[in-house]
Amino acid sequence: MSRALSPSRLATYATCPRLYDYRYVQDVNAPDRTELYLNQGTIYHETIEDVCDATDRDDDPEVISDRAMRVFDAKWDEHSTPEDYESTAHREYQRVENRAAIESFFDPDGGDGIEHARRSLVTECWVECEVDGRELHGKADNVIRTDDGLHVFDYKRNTRGALSSGTAERLGEHLDGEAHEPKRVRNAFQTATYVEGVKNEPFYEDGMEVRFSFYGLLNSTSFESTPDGYEVSARGYPRETTEIYDEHRDTIWALIRDAHDGITNDAFEPEPFELITEEACPDCDYREMCADRLAPEVRR
Repeated sequence: MSRALSPSRLATYATCPRLYDYRYVQDVNAPDRTELYLNQGTIYHETIEDVCDATDRDDDPEVISDRAMRVFDAKWDEHSTPEDYESTAHREYQRVENRAAIESFFDPDGGDGIEHARRSLVTECWVECEVDGRELHGKADNVIRTDDGLHVFDYKRNTRGALSSGTAERLGEHLDGEAHEPKRVRNAFQTATYVEGVKNEPFYEDGMEVRFSFYGLLNSTSFESTPDGYEVSARGYPRETTEIYDEHRDTIWALIRDAHDGITNDAFEPEPFELITEEACPDCDYREMCADRLAPEVRR
């Protein structure tokens, strides 16, 4: 029976098969990494989730906005850990920056979050699908009802470097071993999982249009000094990948098959070795213990 795999696990394999082996198969402990951005992600994800779950279709925008700011303040106090920050001032700046993102998203005067909350069908939606015998699963941040169907959203801090129409051709280069594009490949895996997975949910109806977007809450920020300190403003916007999925479906599913089959068949040799060594090794948590990386140096 096929194993159900998440886009995250598939993308780890696409980054480097040996990295997958160390992280998920051998469960090797990696060096401690800061929880700062993980905690911040929890804060804005839970804020959006709670606001969407509490909002009715006809709620006034001001009510939704006020609700969002109250929830954010509570989530910040719950999840923000002073030890993660270099100083009290650093923590305060991060609070102001993230609060500005939520304030902009749920701006009663046209903020995207107002309609995301009003039209939300389900948040933190677990979806599953199977294509060509490969099972995938994942958790969608928000599924909203549109006039033509469904729109699935994955909320992120920003979408810099994410898959776009201008970089989609690199998926094929990664498949052919001519480039190393694990981040964009991961975006493709997520798109495929959520577009296909949501079609198995009870609220999906035959013929519905299904769209998928990443939404960067802090895609644009600005800082301005004031007599009393400073002000931070933020703006978010989506990056839709639905058309990319439609246009590059064969390539994306070939990438999924390669990663899925490599994982399920325990094939963890890094290939193409030179590209992975050059692109993935420098930032890898396991680089100092990895025999694949160290062996060529020892032989010199």
